[in-house]
Amino acid sequence: MSNENNKNAFVIDVAKDHTYQNQDDEYRKAYTKWRTDPTNPYTYKFVKDTREHSYMAGKGFIRENAHDAENSTLYKCLTLLGIVMMVFFVFDVVIYLIMAYMGYGEMCNVVYYSQRYQLNRGLPLLPVAVYTVLTVVKFITAISVFRLKTKVPLTVALPRTGAGFVVNFNSVAIMLMIMVVGRLSNSLLDKILSVFHVDSVYIYMFPGSSTGVMVLSIILNCLILPVLTEVLFRGFVMQSFRQFGDSFAVIVSSLVCCLTFYDLSYIGYSLCCSIVIGLFTIRTGSLKTAVWMHVISTSVNYLLTLIGSYSSSAGRVLEIMVFLLICASALMVYSRLNNFKDWSYNIDHQSSEVTFDKKIEQIFSSNTIVLWFVLVIIMTIVGMKIL
Repeated sequence: MSNENNKNAFVIDVAKDHTYQNQDDEYRKAYTKWRTDPTNPYTYKFVKDTREHSYMAGKGFIRENAHDAENSTLYKCLTLLGIVMMVFFVFDVVIYLIMAYMGYGEMCNVVYYSQRYQLNRGLPLLPVAVYTVLTVVKFITAISVFRLKTKVPLTVALPRTGAGFVVNFNSVAIMLMIMVVGRLSNSLLDKILSVFHVDSVYIYMFPGSSTGVMVLSIILNCLILPVLTEVLFRGFVMQSFRQFGDSFAVIVSSLVCCLTFYDLSYIGYSLCCSIVIGLFTIRTGSLKTAVWMHVISTSVNYLLTLIGSYSSSAGRVLEIMVFLLICASALMVYSRLNNFKDWSYNIDHQSSEVTFDKKIEQIFSSNTIVLWFVLVIIMTIVGMKIL
């Protein structure tokens, strides 16, 4: 036994030595098993006995290190992510063209500030149904491609560590505060962009007064989209990239998520929301927290917009009252969390051989990611609404 312990003391195994904060044993075991699969090119692993040295004629002793293994795997994962996001992009282009062909490309599931008092204008059920189905297929396809290639187990991709009611309440309160700030910021941004005759996104919803359109709009925007978004970005993408460090995983998942809106006025708000949701997901260890944060904040925002569309004066009064209530609750929660010795908004920096700066550079060195960035910029310009 002592000989075995002595031998293990010289062995470096980055996958088995890696820990995942705030996760249960089932998650850790599944993640380690996934990472140590020698046939999987999308997992970062490095095992070496430090007493062993490789020699090559003419080059001498070759230094093997975990840095090269991590760098190589990171590049492969970023390449795959770029491919998945391009699949996502192709679906968005197809949806845009189909809606434009049907004559509803500009109105379908988006309301601009210039249209915020016309939410009840008629929109047939057919384009709404087509848009909903294609959007669901888009997310399912992206998730399926990512999982098929990475083989990440569902235990890892969809962590279910119990967060508890109090923690979920705290996270939702903070998220609602972000929603309030975002709503006010977007209103200010709209005034700035309007100077350049550029319209801004007010909210994502199907404008229409028919029961079928309203029901589908609520189901898609307040339930289906929040759930699928969190499963893809805070689930499969962020959890898979945790092998390169939690901070980096949050940044990558947030960046790709916010760029899928293809709108200058919404990218900043989406990025802030994504980062906050990512942080709370890591801190609680549960994807349920992310889903609750997204669903409730989107639903409150949607409800305030809907009430305001029927009565601007009553909607404004209700909006102010809700904003004050949210701000008071969020400040109380923030104060309590800061007093907890075991709580921090700063997630732990997991051990990583590649520096954070170098990993960010890798993002912009990946051909598929860069190509996707270019396509996003083109789509953003094409979809820009001029006043």
